[in-house]
Amino acid sequence: MNMKLIKRILTVTLAGMLVVMPITAAAETDSSSPAATTTETAAEPASVAIPEATQVVTGGKVIKSAVAGASTVTSFKGVAVKANDSAIVAAGAAIAKGERAYVKSYDVTAKTSPAVYASFNGCAKALGGTVISAMNVDFGKMAGKKYSQLDPNVQVPVTVGIPGKVQAGKTYAMIKVLPGGATEVLADQDTDPNTVTFNIQGGLASYALVVY
Repeated sequence: MNMKLIKRILTVTLAGMLVVMPITAAAETDSSSPAATTTETAAEPASVAIPEATQVVTGGKVIKSAVAGASTVTSFKGVAVKANDSAIVAAGAAIAKGERAYVKSYDVTAKTSPAVYASFNGCAKALGGTVISAMNVDFGKMAGKKYSQLDPNVQVPVTVGIPGKVQAGKTYAMIKVLPGGATEVLADQDTDPNTVTFNIQGGLASYALVVY
């Protein structure tokens, strides 16, 4: 099926299925953020120690995240933001002196977030594929201890390690679901068979790895 047609169908049929809850963190959150009043999805586990950065190891190569963040993701073999603060500013982010880019992420499952997974599975079915794992990513900035989301038009590349055994001859991609239900298939931007690279956008969105 034509990919543009699939995206058009999914945007219409899945709209309204997703309502997402903002990620909780130790940092203070700016209540003026556009997504601050939305609801649903699992809260980030507060009791888990959160590293400042994550990395992906593939073929003996280490891809380290270029920005600070709070991540409890275990359903992927690492998550690494590939753009540093300068590149994020160049991508259109309003990051002032004394502020820094910050990415928060945590796992999403069918049990904790049934509406999100319904969107993921609907998209995967249209592709003839299967959802492997998923996470929520909140992309913003920190000013001291105050967190606020970046504009959705700001997009930067992220690499995730594919969990489990890679299926030869299959296509791996990411499914993005936004608050409100809009859904998009994101093609892999790299050539490494063990990873998927795709763009995340400013603010909160859910991302699932699909194989088909």
